[in-house]
Amino acid sequence: MLVYPNLSMMLTPSYAVGLFTAILQKQGYQIDFFDCTPYMPSIEFLGEPLAVTRANKLLNSRQFDAKALFGEAKIDLVGDFRKALDAFQPHAVILSTLVEDTWPQAQMLLDVLADYSQIRHIIGGVFATMAPEIVSAHASVECMGRGEGEQVIVEFCEAVRRGERPISIPGTWARGANGKIIRNPPRPLVNINDVVPDFSLFDERRFYRPLGAKIWNAFSIETYRGCPYTFTFCNSPQQIVIAKEQEQGNYLRRKSMDTLRREMATMIERYKVEFFYINDDAFMARPKRETLDFVRMYEEFKIPFWFQTRFEDVDEERLAAVKSVGNYRISFGLEHSNEKYRKEKLYRNISNQRILEKSSLVAQVGIPYTINTLIGMPYETRELFFDTVRFIRQIKSWDALSVNIFVPYHRTVLRDMALREGWLDPNAQTTSVIAESILRMPSPYLQPDEILVLQHVLPLYSRFDESRWQEIEEVERNWKNADGQALFKNLSNEWYASTYGTDEKDRMLTYQG
Repeated sequence: MLVYPNLSMMLTPSYAVGLFTAILQKQGYQIDFFDCTPYMPSIEFLGEPLAVTRANKLLNSRQFDAKALFGEAKIDLVGDFRKALDAFQPHAVILSTLVEDTWPQAQMLLDVLADYSQIRHIIGGVFATMAPEIVSAHASVECMGRGEGEQVIVEFCEAVRRGERPISIPGTWARGANGKIIRNPPRPLVNINDVVPDFSLFDERRFYRPLGAKIWNAFSIETYRGCPYTFTFCNSPQQIVIAKEQEQGNYLRRKSMDTLRREMATMIERYKVEFFYINDDAFMARPKRETLDFVRMYEEFKIPFWFQTRFEDVDEERLAAVKSVGNYRISFGLEHSNEKYRKEKLYRNISNQRILEKSSLVAQVGIPYTINTLIGMPYETRELFFDTVRFIRQIKSWDALSVNIFVPYHRTVLRDMALREGWLDPNAQTTSVIAESILRMPSPYLQPDEILVLQHVLPLYSRFDESRWQEIEEVERNWKNADGQALFKNLSNEWYASTYGTDEKDRMLTYQG
């Protein structure tokens, strides 16, 4: 049984689950699947359980009826997991794609597995790789994959099939008979060209993705693995560091165009794909010739696609090329707009003038784009927050804003900064990028309740004339009472109408099938 611990209704099915499904089916295993995505979260956010609906409240997206698309959220995660185990009676359970935000949920599932002594289990994912001591310390953890899992799961399942205790598999930490953790050596990195993912175990509704002015039948694809940047707010760069520490080679690997063609053609045939969601950390952080090779390869498909990248990576030729074959939208990481802060704290050495030039190129080529921002990072003050607001107002041509709260993930430089300052309880549990900050910084730095409100009003500050900022400040002052919420709703409706229009047919997205 493959188990996907995921935040409530977070879109885009796990690519790793797709890979593991394909691998295990090829090996001849009978597979069942338990997806945690449809379940209510353990921590509600403003009384709204669905992450996809929260995006509407944060003015991050056009409106759509999440319940009509995905149905009512389920509530009995633990009970339903027990029923699934009893019905399928697996010999092995693989808890895949664990991230820090879903660790509390995963612990509940692990505690259920502790009652099934006949079932061997393994857990893996980013959090297990970045914080293996924390994950392996949980009493119910039997085996933990650290790093890539494509080869690990085969050896694990083969050991179970042979009736062996899976305690000596390279790339894992395992609990021995005496209860102590055995730290097995790492294994070589995998060839990412080998496997075409299989998403057949997912509910088909999990592929509905609102993007732009339509809801698509959208599928993820990975064109490379790893991140070439070293930004301090993200732990993706640590994959490269860990691989070097363990003498595994270069973690940053790109798929061949032949592989991408084969994978896309297979997925289109299997799933009637309408849209590709490229989940690379920064799609255009590759040699220009390779981007143009991708465009030539993609000519035969021309299905709309999305990717995220950095302003540093784009130029007019590449933008025009990807648009010509169906690039529908781009998300650009901005994070923060104070140049000194960005350089010293985030290790991003690009000027605001350069960003303005690059954003103008995107607008000239005519590709709609989203700007991703982070607020509540260490050392951020209200003044620094408004540096970001005022710069976003200069850019002007963005189509949408994604405003997230900084999360001090393990093995990030900013987490270490916060710990050194005493602003973070090392045992504090992260929740998500849209939940209250767990940093506790002294004044004049931003406070948790202040950060949460600013997340909601940043789009308002970024669009409304400064003569109306007093109204937004009133929302901030009265956020916790009915008057403040009513004013926020009115301003949000006005913002929404001015940004996306007043025709409800165009604004309210419904899936057409």
